[in-house]
Amino acid sequence: MSSAESLVLALRKRHRTPAAQLLGDLGISRPTLMRAVRAAGTSVLSIGRARRTSYAARRPLRGSDAPLPVFRVDPRGGSEQAGQIDLAYPNGCVLEYRGGTFEWPLDADMRDGWFEGIPYPMQDLRPEGFLGRAFARENAAVLQVGEDPRTWSDDDALYALSLLGADLSGNFIIGEAAYRLWLAQLQRPLDIVTDAQLEQVYPARAQRAMQQGVVGSSAGGEFPKFTAVRELGGTPAHVIVKFSGSDESPGTERWSDLLVCEQLAASCVSALPGLVASSSSIHRAGGRTFLEVVRFDRHGARGRSTLCSWAAVNHDWFGLSGRPWTEGAARLLEHGLIDAETRDAVARLWHFGQLIANTDMHDGNLSFVPGAPGLRAAPVYDMLPMLYAPQRGVELPERNFAPRLPLPAERESWQQAAQAAMDFWNRASGDPRISEGFRHTCARNAQAVRDAASLSATMG
Repeated sequence: MSSAESLVLALRKRHRTPAAQLLGDLGISRPTLMRAVRAAGTSVLSIGRARRTSYAARRPLRGSDAPLPVFRVDPRGGSEQAGQIDLAYPNGCVLEYRGGTFEWPLDADMRDGWFEGIPYPMQDLRPEGFLGRAFARENAAVLQVGEDPRTWSDDDALYALSLLGADLSGNFIIGEAAYRLWLAQLQRPLDIVTDAQLEQVYPARAQRAMQQGVVGSSAGGEFPKFTAVRELGGTPAHVIVKFSGSDESPGTERWSDLLVCEQLAASCVSALPGLVASSSSIHRAGGRTFLEVVRFDRHGARGRSTLCSWAAVNHDWFGLSGRPWTEGAARLLEHGLIDAETRDAVARLWHFGQLIANTDMHDGNLSFVPGAPGLRAAPVYDMLPMLYAPQRGVELPERNFAPRLPLPAERESWQQAAQAAMDFWNRASGDPRISEGFRHTCARNAQAVRDAASLSATMG
């Protein structure tokens, strides 16, 4: 067996390995290692430089050793190949980035190009939620993957993205086939929904989304949705549209109430320092309530911009899954990845969410965009009083909303959030688009927040 074959075999049995460790483990000299690496050619991946050099064996993706090209679309709709991804045994990958300075913060290993899985700024390309499950269900047979994308391995996700991932979150496209799909989309006229068409188009798309989606998927507290392109202010705007059911059941009425609440919450949260939310609007058509939210990662007809969820950042940097966003913001500040203003903005958002009874502030519902010193808060989304979501789709159990008082260190941001939360509950309590019974609940909650804020002020 040649030295190159021995090297490849050894690397396939281990994780990425520093050059110095390979020399000792294999009992060879540095010149011999260099000759073996050269002889192995593309079978061996070289990671880092000088003393940080390490090696890994190339891992095929569905039998192909070809690197996966990574493309990037800019806000004007221009595009370029930004780099490529090479997979490594037994897991992980090497990202060779060609598009100048990588806009996302990187630790030492990431600067060498090494990631333990899909690079974190691209993790959110993985299909998820209502739309992701519909995508998986529609394409599972062709892709030879399971119908639930939550069960997909990184290789399953990359394979799917490389073939069909032309229109996903953010501005990255992985794979030549997916990029060619995007190019083909550019040659087709946009299917723009005008105000005059909305009453016919949205109910039809809602019905199609429910037929293509996963039965019962909204029962766990998730709105069904579809995407569209709207004519807003004379220009095309990409939107995500959530919608309620079309019957007259109490559960459907509550989902409708919550959609209106989400639109009100977005307006109120934008009054908090350091926070903005995408513009949104409520429409009624075909017996359904529609919440139309303008996407902040899309610009005009074709432009895109990047974003990354806290779930993806957290996974690669900290592993604080499920912890309060305030803890995550503190860790980000400690590592110099955000400034104090962004930390405080995240704290205000966390307290605001708690004070409007949002029980669904998971890691995927907070996102960041690149900005000095590394990250800044992206526009707010999915902020609504999910405590009151129907259970198992239809049941409306009694809920007790009891605002928690802040710790001394939290008092300033909590008080700011409380003012915005009182505004939210007051506006919801008087909004005729919300059912009478839930307006009474909102009025009680406004008083509960007012009482908690008054008590907190006496403790300062």
